[in-house]
Parts: sequence; structure tokens; C-alpha cells
Amino acid sequence: MFEPGAVGAATGGMCAGLAGLTLVAERLPGINKITNKLHTDRVQALLILTAAYGLVATPAGRWWHDAVNGVDGWASGLIGHWTGLVVTGVLALIVLLYLINDMVTRRVEMRTRLLAAALPVLAASIPGTVGAVVTSAVGYVAAVIGWAVAGMFGIGS
Repeated sequence: MFEPGAVGAATGGMCAGLAGLTLVAERLPGINKITNKLHTDRVQALLILTAAYGLVATPAGRWWHDAVNGVDGWASGLIGHWTGLVVTGVLALIVLLYLINDMVTRRVEMRTRLLAAALPVLAASIPGTVGAVVTSAVGYVAAVIGWAVAGMFGIGS
């Protein structure tokens, strides 16, 4: 489960605002040369991921995680232990792999931004140890980006 204090609501909102600002800035003539050199498309994906993480690390996100684990526990008695991981985890792992591939190959498109927004929600849906590892990795990235944004604007965590 995501750590609630890693990215606060103010930091998540600031990340969403900065992602929107850089998205608009890269479409402006003259400025887009600078944004290409600064790789703002990658930065946007990370800011969107952090903003979505801020939403999932709320009590509503905890409820979602507990509900998915409860359904997985119930279903494991009926259909098998690995079914929940396959049903909820495969989609999240595919999203994670596509996001990593797009970031490494620098083919950041609108799809990449949507994947970054969906990843924290999907990662919170993965039950068990695999879910804990994926959410820890996503949480670490979001915490680092959140810390940097909070430090730049002095808004706390």
C-alpha cells in the first residue's frame, strides 16, 4: 500500500499544475526548442505519476487497496491463489512495462502520460508481495519527484 505521507495533496496538485504548464509550453513556438532540450515530455510523465500517486495515497486509495485484497482473498478460495494476481496484476505490469519502455526510448506521447496517470491506481490493485514491490517502486519515484517539487515551491511534503 502507498505511504500516505510521501506525497501530500498540495504537492500532488502542484505536480498536476506543472505537468499542464509544461504541456502547454512545449506547444508554444520558440519555447518548444527549449522544452525538447530539457526533455519536458519525460518530466510531464513523472509529474503526472506523482500527482496520481498523491490521489491514491489518500484514505480512498487505502480503501481501494483493501477492497481489492479482500476480493482477491475471497476469490482465492473459489478459483485459486494466483487468479487475483493474474486478473488485477497483469494489466498493471503491462502498464508499467509500457511506461518504462516509453521513458527509456524517449517516445513519450499522450499514451505515456495516460499510463503514468493510471499506474498508481493499477499498482494499488495488485495484491500480495508483487503489489508491495511495485507500489514501493512507484512510491519511491513519486516521493523523490514530490520532494523536489515541494522543495522548489516551499509547500511541504
